[in-house]
Amino acid sequence: MVYHWQSLNTKVSGVDDMTLLSKINDDSIVENLKKRFMDDWIFTYIGPVLISVNPFKNMPYFGENEIFMYQGAAQYENRPHIYSTADNMYRNMLIDCENQCLIISGESGAGKTVCAKYVMNYISKVSGGGALVQHIKDVILESNPLLEAFGNAKTVRNNNSSRFGKYVEIIFGLGGQPTGGKISNFLLEKSRVVSIGSQERSFHIFYQLCLGANEPLRSELGLSQPNNFFYLNQSPCMTVEGTNDANDFRETLNAMTVVGMQEAEQRDIFRVVAAILLIGNIQFHESENYASITNRRALERPAALLEIDSELLGTKLVSRVIDGKWGRQTDRIEMTLGIEQSLYTRDALSKALYTRIFDFLVQRTNQAMVTPTQGYTMGILDIYGFEIFQNNGFQQFCINFVNEKLQQIFIELTLKAEQVSTVVKIYFIQDIFDQITGSIFFLWLFLYFLKFIGDWSNAFIKPNMD
Repeated sequence: MVYHWQSLNTKVSGVDDMTLLSKINDDSIVENLKKRFMDDWIFTYIGPVLISVNPFKNMPYFGENEIFMYQGAAQYENRPHIYSTADNMYRNMLIDCENQCLIISGESGAGKTVCAKYVMNYISKVSGGGALVQHIKDVILESNPLLEAFGNAKTVRNNNSSRFGKYVEIIFGLGGQPTGGKISNFLLEKSRVVSIGSQERSFHIFYQLCLGANEPLRSELGLSQPNNFFYLNQSPCMTVEGTNDANDFRETLNAMTVVGMQEAEQRDIFRVVAAILLIGNIQFHESENYASITNRRALERPAALLEIDSELLGTKLVSRVIDGKWGRQTDRIEMTLGIEQSLYTRDALSKALYTRIFDFLVQRTNQAMVTPTQGYTMGILDIYGFEIFQNNGFQQFCINFVNEKLQQIFIELTLKAEQVSTVVKIYFIQDIFDQITGSIFFLWLFLYFLKFIGDWSNAFIKPNMD
């Protein structure tokens, strides 16, 4: 659709708002999106909903001129754009005095994280404010590269896939300037720390630290090339096309500084990250039907980095203590583990350490944005996309389930409202969700099944479709 002020030297590329299509069906919707995509217009409306098709390249309409163009403009005055959606949210918050929320949903690689960053960048540009407000804006913007370094990874479908969910709340004063914020994270894919697919990578920070840290720091941490660590060499993919891990590491350091982390804190975090890689290199062999550490010298460096005794670390990896209570008497029993149990203990320790690091980073970022000011909030929900791996564990099931449930809520709140004036055919998988969320027996049976097989990582295996 072309308006009179847009018609000069403007090529018609389908319709901007698909509620205006003459026929509403799958073919017409896909054809309209394809036509616009081929002309490099990646945004299309369905009423108040914005659809974005990832072009996998930089587009020319995200500069300062576009920010000026969309600021204060009505939705129909310009072509569909993420800036228009962000501006509508911001103005509605100020005019209606109501909190706003933006839900970004889609498959893995759809461009959700990039869209979230464009929204935060737009709000930062148009909201004004002084030096204190600028500091809050800097923390909000720099939280992206920091959490991406520790929470994103390369998957088969996406070179920078978010492996955690994030809800960012930006708090605004009565004048519309950001005064604080809060980040809530959930469902970090911690299993990726110890296990990755053949064409994937673990979290970016491992490769950034190995390839981007200076020689004195790497020597202090006992690091070398990524392929020397078991947690990383399970996949031959050590680099990502278009990604420079050394440059990204410098951005991560800058982000840490912006959120207020001192050099000593940064060094402590890198010590734990390095310790995780070194713990993964600890191997076991069988000795009298029990696990024994193959090379006890492999314990020394991770123990030193964690500032614990190496003998204690070795003992905890091959044994566990059980406290039994009989009446008033308490007995402590030390059990020696087998190889499989020791490997599980080693990986569990690594996952626990990494989860604590990530939660600490979110906490420190929130501390830099804390404010006593009461005002309106703008929430941005950026959740990882639906993805199917060769081996799909329980954690991936939770990720996919949450994503699909979010899609159902999205349809209920938005697309169904458009059906009042437009006939839209929507296919639901609601029955599946009703079975899972509405049946206690189903949940009990499901969890019992996982407990019975013992290994959650193999609970969901992609069937052979050949």
